[in-house]
This record gives sequence, structure tokens and C-alpha cells, in this order.
Amino acid sequence: MILALEASFQALRHPGTAFQSPPPPLGKAARDMVLVWVPLALVNAALTVSHTLRAYGSLRQGAIPAGGFGWFGLDPEVLQASLGALPAPPAFGQVWPWLLLVVPTGVLGTWLHHAVWDHTGLWLLRGLNQNRGFRTSLLAEAEALRIAALGTLLGLAGFLPVLGPLLALPLLLLDGYLWLFRGFALAARHGCEPWRGVAATVVHAVLLGCFALGLFALMLLMLRLGA
Repeated sequence: MILALEASFQALRHPGTAFQSPPPPLGKAARDMVLVWVPLALVNAALTVSHTLRAYGSLRQGAIPAGGFGWFGLDPEVLQASLGALPAPPAFGQVWPWLLLVVPTGVLGTWLHHAVWDHTGLWLLRGLNQNRGFRTSLLAEAEALRIAALGTLLGLAGFLPVLGPLLALPLLLLDGYLWLFRGFALAARHGCEPWRGVAATVVHAVLLGCFALGLFALMLLMLRLGA
């Protein structure tokens, strides 16, 4: 286990040479990704849900600075009454069994999502010169996400009481790097230049952002038409 972690950290430090070895079978790559990522994602999800439930409970009790009400032009007493009328949060014991279903499904969904969008980005950048197909992108994403799962491990430091807020910016920068890291695996397995693989992940982010903004604009338009 320690050797595997050390190898993953070395891959993150030297992404250009991390995927030079012969590729494993797709099934093995997907299995290794799940075995590494799902346990870490379960711990992260459990901590996130626990903190969210506590924050929601505090919100119902009006744990908001009094000065913050004025920022939104709201009457503190009216807002306090509205918050108190919110339904009580469920106990963590009622929620955590669902994580055993939601987290593995989310991991596999994220893998497929990244493979589809990154493959599309690489196609737009003409990086599919050797016609290795979508299966190659699935393999590359599985390899990269297994290593990038270490970001989830490091991200657990964000839940520390005092140190967590101080690490917010470094962890955000780490997330950005791990997003680009997938491009090195994509380029290596498709046999194209590294910049095309990295740029494919950027295209992925841009396209995703455009779709999100378009959906938001459409919702605003529907709200105005319905008013």
C-alpha cells in the first residue's frame, strides 16, 4: 500500500513520464480505480454530510451574524421565523447507508463523464490521430483518476477545525492541477502531444461551463416568462 502511494505521488510530481509503461487491461484499470477511490470518497462524503447536517441544524436555530441580514435587505425577525420553520435535518445514522449506494455510483458516473467530455475535447483538438477509440479514453481516465484520488485523501485535511480554512486555497489549486493531470494520461494512451491532452481537459471545462451558463440563462428566461 505504501509503495502504491509513493508511486502515485511520483506520478503526480512527474506527469509527463507517469504513463510511459504499457497500458493495463481496461477491466484491471477500472477495478484498481474503484478500489482506491471509492473508500476515500466514502470517507469524504461521510464527513461532508455530517458537517452539512450540523450546519443546517445551526441555520434553523438562527446561527447567522445579525449584521448579515442587512446585506440582503431582509428583516432579521422575519428571516429568523422562516429559518425556524424549516424541517428538521435527518440524523446521520439515517443518511449514511445511502452513501454506500450513492458514492460508488457517483465514482463510476464521474469516470464516464470525464471520459466522454475529455474524449470529445481531444477529438476537437485533433488528438485522435491513431484512431484508438473511446475505449482508450476510458482506460486513460481510469488510470489518471486512480492516482488523482490522492487529492481526495489530501482534501480530508480541509475538515480540520483550524487548519482546514487555511488550506482552502491550496486545496483548490490542487483540484485544478488534478483536473489537468488527466490530460497527460489521455495524451499518452492516444499517442498525441501532451499539450493536446491537457488542452482537452480545458476544453471540457469550457464546454461544461458554457452549458451550465446556457441552462442558467434558460431558467431565468422561463422565470421571466412565467412571471
